[in-house]
Amino acid sequence: MQWTDWPFLLSQVLSQFSIGAFIVIGVIMLSGKLCFGQSDRVLKNFPLIWLLLITAMLLREGTLMLSQIHSQSSFGLETFFCLTILISTMAYWLCEKHLIGSDKWRKSFLFLVVVWSGLYFVEGVVNHGISYSLAIQFIANVIVGGSLVAHCMLVKSEHKLTKLNTFLPVCGLVLGVVAILSNMQGMSLLVQQAELGDLTGFVVRISSIGLMVLALSLWLMPIITKSKPVTVMLVISSVIMAVASFLMALSM
Repeated sequence: MQWTDWPFLLSQVLSQFSIGAFIVIGVIMLSGKLCFGQSDRVLKNFPLIWLLLITAMLLREGTLMLSQIHSQSSFGLETFFCLTILISTMAYWLCEKHLIGSDKWRKSFLFLVVVWSGLYFVEGVVNHGISYSLAIQFIANVIVGGSLVAHCMLVKSEHKLTKLNTFLPVCGLVLGVVAILSNMQGMSLLVQQAELGDLTGFVVRISSIGLMVLALSLWLMPIITKSKPVTVMLVISSVIMAVASFLMALSM
């Protein structure tokens, strides 16, 4: 991957994290375990998902218009998914805030948006399936990164589902370890390049793995210390995880 493609790579990371977060939040809301007050507070944090999606689309399309160059990192289908998910989540938010339609109708609407977001995930796995490492990294970004952002939104919303404070970080740890191990496979080639004087790929890959370990450690800290998760710590962990995913994409 070319370093000049960094806006597209960052765009992909942001879109994968945000859509993954919505899938997790949507599934939790569909479970019916959130009371009305908790659901309302979660809805107040939906602008975070919109902000990430809008930033992702602006980075991708804005860079294309300015450069007037067609990049291999520009995926029209991914832009289409981002735009439709952005619009549909906004529409669902409006329906919930203004109580448009019955509860059953709004829940059906949410279910359709979650399914559509799931199709984005399936299409992404297939699209990245040409490479085992790329597929694992995409899955990790959507599920691990998305779960981390979703957990941040839930803690900010003062949710009462305490089991999620353990379930989400543990699941993230398992998949995060798989992602780290899969990306260790290409280290031999990067080591050879480093021995020839090209240290860039090796340094970027090691930095990415180190940052991912740090992000997972911060996410797991409340479990280890037997304390409640804090929004600020989760935000820091999310940012570090996003940087790690971005660097990993650069090194591939």
